[in-house]
Formats: sequence, structure tokens, C-alpha cells
Amino acid sequence: MESNVARIAAITVGVIAAFFGSLFAAFQARPDVPGRIVMATGNTTYHTLAETWREDLERNGVKLELRRTLEGFDTLKALTDPTSPVNAGFIKGGVVGSMQGKLAGARAKEWRKGELEKLRSVGRLFYEPIWVFTRGDLPITRLSELKGKKVLVGTRQSGARRLSLQLLRANGLDSTSVTLIEEDLAADAGQFKEGKADAGIVISAPDTDRIQALLRVDNIRLMNFEEEAAAYVNRFPALTKVVMPTGSVEFNPLIPSADITLLATTTALIIRADMDPALVDLLTHTIINHPRSGFDKNGDPILFYKAGEFPSASDPEFTVSRDARLIYKTGELPLILRSAAPVNHRLGIPFSVTAFMSAHGAKLVLLIPAFAVLLPLMRGLPALYAWFVRRRLLYWYRELKELERQVDSSEAFEHIEQSRAEIERIDAGVRRIKVPLYFSDRVYDLRGHIDLVRQQLYAKRPPSKAAAE
Repeated sequence: MESNVARIAAITVGVIAAFFGSLFAAFQARPDVPGRIVMATGNTTYHTLAETWREDLERNGVKLELRRTLEGFDTLKALTDPTSPVNAGFIKGGVVGSMQGKLAGARAKEWRKGELEKLRSVGRLFYEPIWVFTRGDLPITRLSELKGKKVLVGTRQSGARRLSLQLLRANGLDSTSVTLIEEDLAADAGQFKEGKADAGIVISAPDTDRIQALLRVDNIRLMNFEEEAAAYVNRFPALTKVVMPTGSVEFNPLIPSADITLLATTTALIIRADMDPALVDLLTHTIINHPRSGFDKNGDPILFYKAGEFPSASDPEFTVSRDARLIYKTGELPLILRSAAPVNHRLGIPFSVTAFMSAHGAKLVLLIPAFAVLLPLMRGLPALYAWFVRRRLLYWYRELKELERQVDSSEAFEHIEQSRAEIERIDAGVRRIKVPLYFSDRVYDLRGHIDLVRQQLYAKRPPSKAAAE
């Protein structure tokens, strides 16, 4: 019986100590997780959207820092540079796709091969059509017809330039057959009027001020991709086909005057592959709950917008983060992160603690069945402790009982001195016992019983030698 009780107590204490010890060791060993997302936004459209995420993230203890100076390939380089603080950024669709295949250069292929695995996607956010504007006297229906012309392809820093050059190369055009101008087409198409350019390729959301202005400029044309749109979509997975219906911009004057088919890419939000899962979860949940509005700043519907289409976990260029996929699937944050993040932030607890709780929350949940078994045992610990104290007292009670038996027998007269020494030994041993105040009455009871036996022992007198004769 004693060995079974001791074994149960040891197992109970051991399991609890091992669990909390492992949690403490894991917390001490984990890398520090700063509650900060440094995001490269670049243009105004990206920056404005990112601002709508700030409140949600900061409520959960995550500080959002936006860097407008980084755009296009510079964002990719910052994300893959271990010395850069940037850990998230907007990338135009097609930028990474332009680094593979026979149209890509050797350096671009090498970069893609070595660096792409350092990046993950948390979703595609909205359409950015490819707008090819030309002078009014230059009606073209294919990009190949730009041969010999002066073409604006965007600044060197922009993601639009890399994708524009790839589309031109796909049509056999390069710097030897067209004049490439690394500038953005102005909102009033001023380069056309001044004779500096014949065409301009712009990749931008349809509700931007520049696109809305260009759609209304007189004496310029918007190229219709209708003849080859299916071929482009087939060759370039990052592209899709969208149609701008007649009158979808204005009815009076009628803009456009006929249906126009455009190619479109989608903007991706990219993060570092080693971003902490708690940060990924919170960022993904935020963008799902704060998608880009379907209405422009004037309250008018945005071209090509379809409710519920974005954000999307389907990404043709980047591997979507496993943690992000789970959030897209459930639509909810993990229970512990959802509960702990805002509370910890209000209490001023570092985000590292929140990340740790999120990472090990599943282990706590799995421990519930174990506690269901251990709880009854833990309730018995006070009784078990009382049994151990009583067991120590019982030892001396046995010793005292044996001595009392000797006192009551004739043997006590023959060994009176040994018996008196034994009672003093028992009394000294009991006095050395240290027990909590709650058990003091039991110790005093035992000492009282010792005094009774002592009195009996000292009351005994051995018979004189004459009486014995």
C-alpha cells in the first residue's frame, strides 16, 4: 500500500514538473520574436491599402512600419537580404515570372533559383491591368507592331518595367528594334504630344488618378488585346484576361466606345519565409478582413472588381505560406492567439510571449486530457502528505508499544536500565520530528503517551535480593 501511494505521488509530481520544465526550457531557447512588420509599399495604391491594416495589427501588439522608397525588384532584394529589416512587401504579378523561361536573362534565372525559396506569399490582393496607350494616329492591335517605335516602359525601379520588357521580348522586340524609354507615361500623355514617345505601357490599378486621366485624354488610343489575349494567358501564368465593357468608364462621352480586352496581373503580398507563424497569422487575418475596397475615392465602382474574389490564396509565382493557407481555410485566428494577442498588448507584455503562447498553445490543449486524470490525484495530495506525517509518528508508536509490552512483563525487572534508556531514546527521537503546525496536536499526543509509559516504567521497582531468596 505504501509503495503504491508513493509511486502515484512520484508520477503526478514528475509529470507536472516535466511539462512546466519543458515549457520553460522552450521559452528560454526560442529566438526573440519582435512584434514588428516592416513593409515595402512603394506606390500610393499599395501604401494606402497597407494603412488600412495598421489598426488591426497594432491592436494585437504588432507594429507596422511602411517603406515607400522600395518598389519592384528593389523590394525583392530587400526581402532576401538578411541585413535588411524589411520582412514584407508588395510585388506586381509577373515580376518573378519574368525571371524564368527562354525570355529571361542568365542573371535573372540565377537570382530566381537561389533566392525565391526565401520568400512566401500571403495572397493576391487585386487586379493591375496592363494598359498599352498609343498616339491617336497609331492604331495597333499587337505589340509586335511597336517595332521601330519609341516606347515608355516605366522607371528602372518599378515592377512594371521588367514585365513590360518581357512582353516586348515575347514579340521579338528589344533595344535594337524599339527605342526603350525608362519613364512613366504622364497622366496627360504629354510625351505623346511632345513627340518624345509613340506608346507607353502602364501597369496599374484602374482607379488610380493616372489611369482615370489617361482614359479621358483626347487623341490617344488604348490597345485591345482581344486577338492574342488567350495566348498570353497560356504562356504567362501570372496574367489573366479582363474585359472593359463599352461605356464602363463614361456614358457621355462614351468611354470606351467598344469593348476592350486587356491583360491583367495581380498584386502579391510577399513575406520572408522565416517570419514567425504568429506574425503570419495576424497579417493574413488582417488582409482577409480588410480587402481593398470595391469603390474608388468618389464612391464609384472600380473596374474589374468582383466581391469576394480577393484576397486570394492562389498564387502562380510564389509558394503560399502554410500558416496563411490555414487562415484562408478557417477564416479565424487560432484560439490562443485570438485571445492572448490583444490582452497581452493591453497589459504591455512583449510580443515574444504572445508568439510563444501561440506556438505552444496546441500542447496546452493536448494536456487537458492528462489534467483530467491528474486532477483527482492532485486533490489527494493533501491526504497523501498527511499520511506521510502519520507514517513517521506510527513508527515511534510501534517502538513505544513494544516497550510498553516489556514493561508489563516480568522481563522489565531484569532489564530496567535498558528499558529506561529506550524510553528516553524514543522521547528524543519524537522531539526531533518537525511537522507543520496543523499536525502539532498529533506530536503532542504521542509525547503524552510516552510520558505515560515512562511513568509506568519508573514506577516499577525490581524485587530486593532477600525477597528473591
